Amino acid sequence: MPTTDLALPGWAIPAQSRAIAVAQHTISIRTQWWNHAITSRGLPGTPPAGDRLSRAEVWSAADDVFTLLWRALAWGSGHYLRNNTRRLDSIRDETALIKDVLTEARELSRHNPAAAYTLLRPVQRNVIPWLGPAFFTKFLYFAGGGAPEHPCLILDSVVAMALRDHAGWKSLPTGNWSAQTYQRYCDLLARWARRHGRAADELERALFRGRPKDLTFPAA
Repeated sequence: MPTTDLALPGWAIPAQSRAIAVAQHTISIRTQWWNHAITSRGLPGTPPAGDRLSRAEVWSAADDVFTLLWRALAWGSGHYLRNNTRRLDSIRDETALIKDVLTEARELSRHNPAAAYTLLRPVQRNVIPWLGPAFFTKFLYFAGGGAPEHPCLILDSVVAMALRDHAGWKSLPTGNWSAQTYQRYCDLLARWARRHGRAADELERALFRGRPKDLTFPAA
């Protein structure tokens, strides 16, 4: 369906500043697990430190693709470590190749979301085993280093369901998106963001958080 017909829910227009709602969006992580899992496999990059990780702290690792990946994975996983052992094993087995892929994806993420997405998932197959769209779009987003105009955004099932249920994008799947769909999603949020004088990741964060209970907002 045409995304030009979709309306941003009024509750998804952020009330707080980006510095608070986005940069300080913090997740509790399993630091000890990540430290052991990364170092015991001899993987490059620096494991996340501390038992909590903010978006701003993940952004700060954008210059090193493996440190960035570990932080993005830890932030995205929180206390739930499902599939991370398999992810790290697959990376250990092809470290040099994966470094090249991540480096290219990081560069593409800064100007071409569809190309960056396609690099990591061509023909409905993940290039890095066990690293699917809900996680690798976090890498593509954080690769922007916190720049408000960075074109790649996080897309996961929670955000997709919010767009389906509250913004009218009924045809949007809750997973296994195509590169074209990802590009349309990034373009949609960027268009809404310009209309409201916000950064697109502020809207992604609001959609992920969801509609406040027992409040009614007009469509924006």
